Amino acid sequence: MRECQSVDDSFKTRQNRWKKGELSMQPIHSSQQFDEATKDHGMVVFTTSWCPDCKRLDMYVDELVKDYPQFNWHVVDRDELPELSDAQEVRGIPSLLYYKDGVKQEHLHSANAKTEMQIRSFLDTIQA
Repeated sequence: MRECQSVDDSFKTRQNRWKKGELSMQPIHSSQQFDEATKDHGMVVFTTSWCPDCKRLDMYVDELVKDYPQFNWHVVDRDELPELSDAQEVRGIPSLLYYKDGVKQEHLHSANAKTEMQIRSFLDTIQA
């Protein structure tokens, strides 16, 4: 139980740091920020604080950002912007969406975003 508690605390700390813009993934808090973020090779990760798969992603997301610098990484809390999530057809979390010139090019749905290997395979296929 103690291990779960520390993972939860770590995730909450990271969420707070994302919201403050202290991590390499920049937080999106509005539709206007989303529009700006998706203009130039935007990789947008839709997540929430209560999702177990999102917590797992949190353990290695910094490595992904470092290993895939061709993307401009952003994060959206689905619970904070549910209308944006719905408009982008995010039906599960975590989901990774890639945008070029403001147009969604690729969407890794939550069912296929369970492991680091699945996410890396997805990122490797994108021609940024």
